[in-house]
Amino acid sequence: MFKLKYENFIKARDYVFTNGDDINRAWFKYLFEDNNADAFLNVLAKYQHESGGFGGIYYEFDYQGPCLKTTETAVKYILNLEEKPSANHPLIQNMMKYILGLYIPEIGNWGEVIVPEVNDGVHCYWVSYRGEETKPIENEDERIKKYKANEKVCFAAFVAYYSELVPKELYSDVIKYPTEHILRYWDKNSPNYNKEIFDEGEPYDIEYFQWFVPCLKDKETADKLTSILCQNPTAFMELDFAKSDTEYVHLPCDVVDRPNSIVYPAVVNLVLDSLKYRMAQQNDDGRWPLGWSFGDDKGLKRLQTKYETYRTLAMLEKLDRFDMIEK
Repeated sequence: MFKLKYENFIKARDYVFTNGDDINRAWFKYLFEDNNADAFLNVLAKYQHESGGFGGIYYEFDYQGPCLKTTETAVKYILNLEEKPSANHPLIQNMMKYILGLYIPEIGNWGEVIVPEVNDGVHCYWVSYRGEETKPIENEDERIKKYKANEKVCFAAFVAYYSELVPKELYSDVIKYPTEHILRYWDKNSPNYNKEIFDEGEPYDIEYFQWFVPCLKDKETADKLTSILCQNPTAFMELDFAKSDTEYVHLPCDVVDRPNSIVYPAVVNLVLDSLKYRMAQQNDDGRWPLGWSFGDDKGLKRLQTKYETYRTLAMLEKLDRFDMIEK
């Protein structure tokens, strides 16, 4: 199998340690040095605020306070640990309080993941606070139909994984909407199948659903959802790999980023081929560049360096999962 040369791995490691922050370095050490989950969680806890939410570990804005968007990154770290912390861990318990406190039963989902304070500092325009409406949706079927998975279903995944921390009725409510949305609108055999979901081809929902489905305790339902998500996964992938050199696109290995993904069996060759392509995009300085710019402003350039550091570490993590790094 084609692999990243060891010298290129060292270049990437050095880039991460030179340009990264404490959480980047701690995650690298966890992945490639000691596999010590407790040591990593001790560092992650430093970014948790009194409210239970996280700040400072998302790199498309300067705001360091807690918000759901940054807490999403913390969810990702936790779900990617080989040995996940128990439900008794204070970090998990405080995090759950924060996440449940922001759930809106009247819409069957969470509201806007960005807080207004983000707009006061340097930020990429696509992560601005927009004042999304959270008007109650009275009809349950409408809540299911209008369910927005992008960014938000990861919190349902966290609720599903740590279900013992959630009151039964609330747990059922949180899980119901993403589950029913897939069953009704993603399944080509359903009378409610929504072809527009696939015609538009946005990759975010299927990426987040891959977090959610494996966390479900009901394996029969999880298997059903898995088969549906595998029906047409390439609708959400850019298959012209060269576009990724200069454009923001999601290649197969960006949509399906691990060999134990529930969708991977449906797109094995595409994922491996795109991984090889991504591997070749590494710069001489060790980083994986975006190929496009956050902007010319000094603050945005600083954010881009932080983001490319995070992206470089994510590429190393991804390649390691597929055993594509020389040892």
